[in-house]
Amino acid sequence: MSVLDTITRFVVFNLLTVYYSILTLGYFAVRYVKNPFADPWAQKLRLEPPACLTDPKYGVHKYIKVNNVKLHYLESGDPSKPLMIFLHGFPEFWFSWRHQIVEFNKDYWCIAVDMRGYGDSERPDDVSAYHIDLLVEDVRDLVRQLGREKCILVSHDWGGLIACRFRDVHPDALDALVMLSSTSREAWLHELVHNPVQRKMSWYVMLYRVPSLPENLITMDDLRVFDLCIPAQPGSLDVECYKYWFGKPTAVTPPINYYRANFVYSLPDKARCERPVPMLVANAADDKYLSHSILDRMMTEYAHIETKLVPGCGHFIMQEKPEVVNKLVREFLGKHRL
Repeated sequence: MSVLDTITRFVVFNLLTVYYSILTLGYFAVRYVKNPFADPWAQKLRLEPPACLTDPKYGVHKYIKVNNVKLHYLESGDPSKPLMIFLHGFPEFWFSWRHQIVEFNKDYWCIAVDMRGYGDSERPDDVSAYHIDLLVEDVRDLVRQLGREKCILVSHDWGGLIACRFRDVHPDALDALVMLSSTSREAWLHELVHNPVQRKMSWYVMLYRVPSLPENLITMDDLRVFDLCIPAQPGSLDVECYKYWFGKPTAVTPPINYYRANFVYSLPDKARCERPVPMLVANAADDKYLSHSILDRMMTEYAHIETKLVPGCGHFIMQEKPEVVNKLVREFLGKHRL
């Protein structure tokens, strides 16, 4: 990449960060003017977890030390069966996989982990603790600590970026990879640079680079962002499960640090990967954060890849369309006799 390209990206991305920061500050100001006596950051006190978080039908809660970080995970299924590890995205935790756990625990040893900085896992303070290379090694060490050399990775959003990088550096540790509503870092950056649709969709990534503002935006109105983005059945406590964990002090900053630690202006050119690791990338047709062209770019990066565009659903695909996702994953694994 030329020096001019680097300077252009630096200027454009930083201008976008400033622009979205000003919009956020403006939104805060409007809220204050409308009601100067209200506290938009007041939160409901949640001392006890919703009952569904401890429902035994999902499995057993455990802890493990990997890569010098203590992680919480949920275990379900027979440990003698193939290992299936679930990696969630932002802003989520193990509970996002509840529909998949009860589907696949009959045939696989299911491990749904809270990634570092999320849920009941350890939350390192430093931004650098969330660099993708460390996150990948968390997963690699987890597989080893569980007594296995290989696993099936099922991932979503940020979990997919980590899983995709895992495939690049540890292909021998994978039986198969499933990515839902996700992408490789290289494909995302390519689309960010060349596709104005993806730049508009990635507004939050630009905002998350700055301190404090994104935390304040997410925690406003008793974490209303979860009411807006998490699919839930009427009358269920699903959204309360998210608010229980993300409403805790310091719980929002570590997940946002994933963005701060990994934002780059350029990445080395990615040679087409020819390693025959079965790989399924299923994105949502109505995704507000990933353009459809991401899948086309992913197909140029990997020789052994299957892609799907799932109609009628948004970004949180495995919660919004669990039956469809479960069927896709089963058919994919069955095709490869896994």
